Amino acid sequence: MKTTTPHWIAIGVLSALLVGGALKVIVLGSTEKVADERTVVLLEPAERQAVLGEMRVLLETTQVIVEALAREDLAAVEAAARPIGSAAIATVDFRLRAKLPLEFKQLGFGTHYAFDDIANMAKEGAQAREIQKKLAETMQNCVACHASFQLPAVTVQSLKTTGE
Repeated sequence: MKTTTPHWIAIGVLSALLVGGALKVIVLGSTEKVADERTVVLLEPAERQAVLGEMRVLLETTQVIVEALAREDLAAVEAAARPIGSAAIATVDFRLRAKLPLEFKQLGFGTHYAFDDIANMAKEGAQAREIQKKLAETMQNCVACHASFQLPAVTVQSLKTTGE
């Protein structure tokens, strides 16, 4: 009778490496820690621009919503919030998502889902003050993200030298 134990050991080791690699990508992304205790997210220039562009859209939309709430224009609140809700998550490239650490993704997804809530609150006729409270709560995600992460401008060459 032939023994296959070495094959199973090799399969087990390879499986562990694959699972470990997948967990690193899912949980840690492409990151390093820096002196100010924030996590540096290492992205190629186009990926960095995509993330920063999305952040600008979130900020611009927040300004539109604040202005609409001041006028108590709930239709304008819904119109501004709806496009950047959870539907916007689907537009993020999967390769980029893999480079983002789990906490970054949780904050980002939570922010998009909160804009769904804001749009729904406006559609249902919630008081402007209640929507404003939800927006203030949502902005805590923005503050937490900016306090926790950096997106430095790096070149592809520097990514190669760091092993990414």
